[in-house]
Amino acid sequence: MNPSPVATLDDAQRQALLALVDTFVPALEREEDPHRFYATPGSATGAHQAAEAYLASLPPQDQAGLGQLLGALAALGMRPETPQAQREAILAAVSASSPEAAEGVTALRRLCLMLTYTLFGPDAPNPFWKQFGYAGLTFRGAATERELPTVQPGDGETLTADVVVVGSGAGGGVIAGELSGQGLRVVVLEAGRQFADAELGRSELWAYQNLYWRGGFTPTADGNVSLIAGQTLGGGTTVNWMNCVRTPDEVRGEWAELGLTGVDAPEFDADIEAVMNRIGANDRCSEYNGTHQRMLEGAERLGYHTKRAFRNADPARHDPEHAGHIGFGDATGSKQSTLKTFLKDAVLHGARVIEQATADRILTEGGRAAGVTATVRGEDGRQRRITVRAPQVVVACGALETPALLLRSGLGGPAVGDFLRLHPCGALTGVFAEDQRNWWGPAQAAIVDEFQGRAGGYGYLIETTQYTTGLFASAAVWQGAEAHRDLMAGHSRSVTLIHLTRDRGHGQVSLDGAGQARVTYAVTDPVDVENYWHGQGTVARLLAAAGAEAILPLSESAQPWTRGEDLEARIAEWRTQPIGRGGHAVFSAHQMGTARMGTDPQTSAATPQGELHDAPGVWIGDTSAFPTSSGANPMITCMALARRTARFVAQAAEARRPLSAD
Repeated sequence: MNPSPVATLDDAQRQALLALVDTFVPALEREEDPHRFYATPGSATGAHQAAEAYLASLPPQDQAGLGQLLGALAALGMRPETPQAQREAILAAVSASSPEAAEGVTALRRLCLMLTYTLFGPDAPNPFWKQFGYAGLTFRGAATERELPTVQPGDGETLTADVVVVGSGAGGGVIAGELSGQGLRVVVLEAGRQFADAELGRSELWAYQNLYWRGGFTPTADGNVSLIAGQTLGGGTTVNWMNCVRTPDEVRGEWAELGLTGVDAPEFDADIEAVMNRIGANDRCSEYNGTHQRMLEGAERLGYHTKRAFRNADPARHDPEHAGHIGFGDATGSKQSTLKTFLKDAVLHGARVIEQATADRILTEGGRAAGVTATVRGEDGRQRRITVRAPQVVVACGALETPALLLRSGLGGPAVGDFLRLHPCGALTGVFAEDQRNWWGPAQAAIVDEFQGRAGGYGYLIETTQYTTGLFASAAVWQGAEAHRDLMAGHSRSVTLIHLTRDRGHGQVSLDGAGQARVTYAVTDPVDVENYWHGQGTVARLLAAAGAEAILPLSESAQPWTRGEDLEARIAEWRTQPIGRGGHAVFSAHQMGTARMGTDPQTSAATPQGELHDAPGVWIGDTSAFPTSSGANPMITCMALARRTARFVAQAAEARRPLSAD
């Protein structure tokens, strides 16, 4: 529970960090405190040491900025022996000094809270978890062997293939499996790592650091949305919440009108059924924990339509005692990700998989695809430059990194990076009288779809969330240390629901000065704004109908509702706050549209078949290809669309196969 810090701070900064942890999570006296939840300070977990180690892993500019902030706090008297009230006054004064300082204090607070409620030792759980009735990640007996063999090319090595697929998730994994099965020589490049089942599910913190893009929830450059995306072998299918939702009919019709022939026809039905069957999607592993029961009770009382979710779980390995940790990686082996399905198929047919391989640039010759250059990080930590020569390049590294790769390569035309859709999510937390046991059972096992297409095909879904301790603590509204501790003391009684909006407006992915993805997005489209507020109001009414004693918005400037107050007045009050930065927190786990398909090269990057307008042989194989947002959890849509795209890639590869022979 006490990781060794990296020496990046001086003694004064280190003492300020220790004092910060115990300012945000102080030892408090309570007459009734049977689990010593209040009496235990945050530093008992070693959060200050883990925070220092985390700061050492940040880019130099971020290290310097937070280091300066810690130095300034130290100079003002932020030390462990300083009284709590005085430490809080120091933080208030510094936060009021400038917007940048306020953001720095908020970042440190969220980091300290995340670590305090997440860290645990090899022989003891986190000291705060007993209050929650939570034992942590306890599965034993997981497979210790990694699923797939991978190759480690040498520095400067050139590989040849018929197709190189960049990315291994819902799009890239399917395309690799389909094309390998047709006899094509396939190389798969994955920026993340592969882990055995026994390596997964270690902890919430470990998962963010090892399985996700940029270490977990990452704010957009404008601070409006927190983004989360998978970055490991299997991509998002390794860490998502397994909600297998078929593409809505209205979306399929819309895409067909935009030129994607067949997506509204039986042939696309066949694609959907094929991927659902391959990943074993079923509704027999969709048990309801307290959060689901409260959501469904509220929906029934309000007359809203609901449905049980299909999930890609192997019933023989599924265990609801451990299914709630799926976002941290599935140690049980039940989750039928692309790693266990399509990528396994690909390797069985000769595909070569290279992990920790970041694509730097797409190569073209004579205006068409010729391969990819990549940087591979080996097990020894050393970087190696490689080239994969192939006449067909499938770009499927997610709707955040796919446009970045295209932009670095100068390909795709003016639409690349534009039309970013996020399914922006808001959330409310209801506090109930009883323990909800939300760590038990799947993260998402039911959906409220009453308002899915309420405004011309645009609306929202209401869904449940995965049980967390660290994320819940860091994201929860902050109204002072004691208020936050009281909120956390009732964590076992909390129910958090999200409203997921099908967005009509869009954001953008561009490149920063280092050539990396820079994301901007704001909820400003009038339809999206109205759907966001309508969704928030619906969630509030649903929680109240289910019996919530209080409802908490994720906005530090918005007041919670407590039973007995006027709910509609409180909902109206919440609507006066901004959506995004400075107001209600917005999250996104679904990124789409940044290299979309269409018929016009000015407004789309790829043809309706998925091939770039300006670079034959370069294909878009992930959610970047979506012409508009899918309006539902996108995994199945992505997989089915990838299977469709694979047919066109195979046709093109077959036509050029004589030219690609060794």
